[in-house]
Amino acid sequence: MDAWVHITASVVPDTRGGQLLYLSFADAGKEQEKMDRQQDTTRLNAQILGILNAIRPAVFWKDKQRRFLGANKAFLDYYGFPSASVIIGKTDEDMGWHEDNVPFRHDEEAVLTTGQRTHRILGKCQNHGEMRDIVASKSPIYDEQHNIIGLAGTFEDVTDERRQRRRIMELNQKLQKSLALLEQANKADKAFFSNVSHDMRTPMNAIVGFTELAMKSGIPAVKQAYLQKISKASKILLQLINDTLEISRLANGKRQPENIVVEPDQLCDSLLTTIQATASVKGVYFHTNLNFQDVAAFRLDQVRLTKILLNLLSNAVKFTPSGMGVNLFGYIVSRQDERHCRLRFIVKDQGKGMSQEFMKRMYKPFEQEYLTENGTGLGLSIVQGLVQLLHGTIDCQSKVGKGTTFTVEVPVEIVPQPTSEQVPQSEEKTTPAANVLQGARILLCEDNALNQEIAVTLLGMKGLQVETAGNGKQGVERYQASAPYYYDGILMDIRMPVMDGLQAARAIRALPRDDAKKVPIIALSANAFPEDVQKSRSCGMNDHLTKPLDVAKICASLNCLIAQFQQKRANGKEKMV
Repeated sequence: MDAWVHITASVVPDTRGGQLLYLSFADAGKEQEKMDRQQDTTRLNAQILGILNAIRPAVFWKDKQRRFLGANKAFLDYYGFPSASVIIGKTDEDMGWHEDNVPFRHDEEAVLTTGQRTHRILGKCQNHGEMRDIVASKSPIYDEQHNIIGLAGTFEDVTDERRQRRRIMELNQKLQKSLALLEQANKADKAFFSNVSHDMRTPMNAIVGFTELAMKSGIPAVKQAYLQKISKASKILLQLINDTLEISRLANGKRQPENIVVEPDQLCDSLLTTIQATASVKGVYFHTNLNFQDVAAFRLDQVRLTKILLNLLSNAVKFTPSGMGVNLFGYIVSRQDERHCRLRFIVKDQGKGMSQEFMKRMYKPFEQEYLTENGTGLGLSIVQGLVQLLHGTIDCQSKVGKGTTFTVEVPVEIVPQPTSEQVPQSEEKTTPAANVLQGARILLCEDNALNQEIAVTLLGMKGLQVETAGNGKQGVERYQASAPYYYDGILMDIRMPVMDGLQAARAIRALPRDDAKKVPIIALSANAFPEDVQKSRSCGMNDHLTKPLDVAKICASLNCLIAQFQQKRANGKEKMV
């Protein structure tokens, strides 16, 4: 086999003055392999250093005595060193860049003695005259025999990150304080409006109630006329109270939709009864066409939607002359998917109409085109605010002498198959008997003696037998002590001492007797806001009427609810037979 031999010759003098020729022989192949390995190692080291210099984290490596052997470009740039020669052979203590060397020394000693890795050890270091926050991670370096010969580490400057985190924490703390103050202000705001509403309505109830009693007492015609004017002025004042409070609440922007599950048949029941009665008295024809296809139920803000339509329909009836008509249409206009759609309601009248000039400002508070008509000028402003609250739209078409058409659209959620828990007490349609109120026993829970007197007298004139309780606790005890089905209905004030009306309604519904689950409970309260209505509903009450007492509304509600109550009782007896 052929082989290359590397021969080296050299001449040196001998001791006798002559010269000797020395020849050395070496395997040229092995020598070349050694040189190749050295070149490969050099290239590999250059590649590794190139990679280390390309990455963002600062990287360094040390021997077993914690002396620097090298570092990448990010490390050198961080400290402003021109080359690694500045640190090679030196320790952290030699460099003097740590405010406290102890954590770093203990960290590295643990790595070198136990071989354990450390991760994100927090410390401080000097950088360009500034103490900076860093976190360091370190790992052991092993030789071919798996002996620890040094360590490699990385570090990150987290000064900006920690400052940002501290700023965020400070901002969060400020935000929490602001939210707490806002919540406190919101509660105070709600309490203020609730108290104002309650405290205004309570004396108004006495004024309206005793005026009505006086008018029914057979006094002379002249005094009757005076009382009628007092009654009319009281109603205007009450409407002004209602509208002013509502517009103030809308203006502060803190209201949110309060959605509940409602069956289509329940959507406008109370509204239609009220408008039909008003239109009938004035001689205005009232026609409705509500078609919600085959939808089982909607999730929407029924209280505010009802208020929108009530305001529009009340205006329509008010401005429509006798013998003419008002129409209400309601239907699904668009269905985005199986769970969401938009409802469109159209209120169309044959009334006076509005001028184009007035229509430009009709949604502003206190604006009225016909000053001869009673009103506050707040109705349309409230309607617009409520429509916006429900994320809906409102449009108006009108012409003087030709009538007005309002179109309202609101987005709602479709509830495919409502459960009995979801839908608030679905009442079967019952045609009340003509004499359903005659002799009906009503339990009135009311702490105000004047209000008791007014309610007992006015309802007694309608044939109702009214018994009273001075607070919610007395009401629960009186009902509990009565025979089953003794009472045909309960009228419940909300603000009462000892036990309020909400607690009393819950307690009655929880009684272990069949009639307690079904007996009609109607809130009669000076609390008139949508959330008050919702609270009454959630406590098991069937209706929520506001003070001052409106005997016609009370009787209409009782007439319907008592008829349903009696029908349920009859159905229960049939099942038992």
